[in-house]
Amino acid sequence: MLNFDVATAKDGEKALVTFTGDLDIQVARQAAEAVERVEAEGPPELLVIDLSGLSFMDSSGMAVVAAAHARAIEAERRFVIVNPKGGVRRAFEVSGLDQAIESVDEVSSVYPVSGGS
Repeated sequence: MLNFDVATAKDGEKALVTFTGDLDIQVARQAAEAVERVEAEGPPELLVIDLSGLSFMDSSGMAVVAAAHARAIEAERRFVIVNPKGGVRRAFEVSGLDQAIESVDEVSSVYPVSGGS
């Protein structure tokens, strides 16, 4: 059984893609398609990818994020990731992607999070 989920949300010109679980070669295509759908639905001015819920990411997952970042640069769109935890964060540091991609520690600092009343 796969331990992966993806959720998307849009608020005006901001879009959020949230990955949770293990982002590896088995689900990389699913992850990429989710990001591409958000980009195609009236491209957002800001695309946020939340990686804070990932417990594992291999190089195919890194490629999904790097490709989305490259498309954002080409489209002159802002692209931000929410920092991953533990080993996933370490992979970003080792690859150098942590220096190339804007990142934040909390989704709420760049994307509106709806709260209960």
